Parts: sequence; structure tokens; C-alpha cells
Amino acid sequence: TMEALILQLSRQQISEFFSNNAPVTQQQCNSEAARIAGASGSPATVQGGTSYTVVAGEYAVQFRASHSALDIDFLRGVEQAYAGFTPFHEDVGTLGELLIYKMNNVGGVAMYLARNQLHRDNYRLLKRTLKDYARLVGPASNLKDTTLEYIIARLPDLFADDWPMVPNHTDLLENNIHVDPSTGRLVGICDWKDTEVSPFGMSLGGLETMLGINRVREGWCYHANQQALRDLFWETFYEALGNPIDERIEVARLAGIFLANGWQYDDDEGSIVPLHEGNRDLAYLDLVVLGTLASTSR
Repeated sequence: TMEALILQLSRQQISEFFSNNAPVTQQQCNSEAARIAGASGSPATVQGGTSYTVVAGEYAVQFRASHSALDIDFLRGVEQAYAGFTPFHEDVGTLGELLIYKMNNVGGVAMYLARNQLHRDNYRLLKRTLKDYARLVGPASNLKDTTLEYIIARLPDLFADDWPMVPNHTDLLENNIHVDPSTGRLVGICDWKDTEVSPFGMSLGGLETMLGINRVREGWCYHANQQALRDLFWETFYEALGNPIDERIEVARLAGIFLANGWQYDDDEGSIVPLHEGNRDLAYLDLVVLGTLASTSR
């Protein structure tokens, strides 16, 4: 089952994390998390590759190696841009060489642990998730410059004065999108560490995550009614924007998809290079880009 696979992956990630960050132990982290949160906790169901997270009461306490520190000042801008969908991050000290952060628990469960609920009854609950996601990413373009003053100051250039630069999540996969499995309501987005400031629209490729499933043998497979779901998203998205039509939305969406999926590691050099023929991600790009160009235009 999906739950069993996630549990196995999380156990492996936890084991590797403490192997790489000895002599600090998991028990020490659990005890420190309970002290910080004021409540006993347990490892988060979904872990990351460079951190260890404990959910304790209303909080999530995360331990990270020094080379994977969070930029709290940067995340303040993210929290303002996506208020209500982003946890509040707080630096609360260290444990040995590990950095400790406290966040409010956004609740819900990762999308891929709620697939059965979201997909039944002709994807009834998923429609709520899609509408919430459209309302989340749409208004970000209307933020005043003062809201993102710190973020914009970090940019070397502005691509265009009339097109907003916003914090874009670069890893909008099912494990980072949390929903209420009983209603489909989007309750929060997690793992903002690698968020980047880029043109508005570059994170819209995250929509594809909600419209299909990546199967082991078949590769990427869209839901049977993905076109109706896609239309619902774009209708809600443009309503949230006030119904402007600008081709740069599509340009930014495609650029984001290519940047997220168009590269692979060169085994010989260890550098990132364009995808080679035969790479599974190339088939995904072919399907997603060529299959969705017409469906997002108005």
C-alpha cells in the first residue's frame, strides 16, 4: 500500500539522517522536540532527505544539518505571500551540530496518503483541492512591493516592471501538499526551503501533480477526467486574478515545468545536464507539455 511504502521510505531517511549526523541520536531529538513543543511527539509520517521532523501537538519541530539551514528572513516573505497556507518558521536553537526549527503544524495529510478519498465519487473532493490551490497561487501576483521588499532586494534583475516576482515553491509534489481527507480542503504547503524568487506563474506546473499519478510501470498517467479538472482549476485561477488574460502566465508555467523536469545528473561529472533520450522524465515532459498547451489557453 501507499502507506507502507511511505513508512518504509521515512524509516530509511531517518536512519540515513542520524547516520550522517552522529553522535546526535533520534531519542535526543525526540526529547528536545517534546521540550520545545511542550508536548510529546512522534516522527512525521513524511520525512525529508536532509532533515528529521517530529510532530508534537500544535507544532512540528525540525532538525537540520548546518549545511541545510533555513533562511528565516527569506521565509518571512513566503509566509506573507501565502498567508494561511504556509507554516510560520522559527529558529529555536541547536542540538549538538544540528539546527532546530519550530513550525506550526499545518494539519491534514500529504495528498498521496489521501488519494482514495480525493479520487472517489468522480474526484469530488479533489475538485475542492484544485479550487483552493488556484486561489492560493492566483492572488500572489497582486502582492504590493512592500510585502516582498526583502525578497526583491535579493534579485539581480527584474525581468519586467509590470510582471511580479514572487516566491515560487520548486517541489510541489504530493508529499508537500497537505489536505483534509474528509473535505478535500487544502490546509497547507510544506517544505519551502528551496523556494526561489522568480516570475509569477512558474510554480503552476504543480497543477499536474493533482491531475494524475506516476505509476511504476506505466509512468505518468492522467486521471480519466483530467481535462474537466484542469478547466475547473483555470476558471477558478482567473477569477482569483480578476480575469486578466496574459500569455506570460503560460510562458512562466512552461518555463517552470522545464526547469523542474528537464535536467539530470551526469554520472561521470556529477553535474546537471539536459535530459538524455530514454530518460523517463523526458517522456513526462512530452506528455505534460504537448498534452496541456491547448488546455490552459483562453
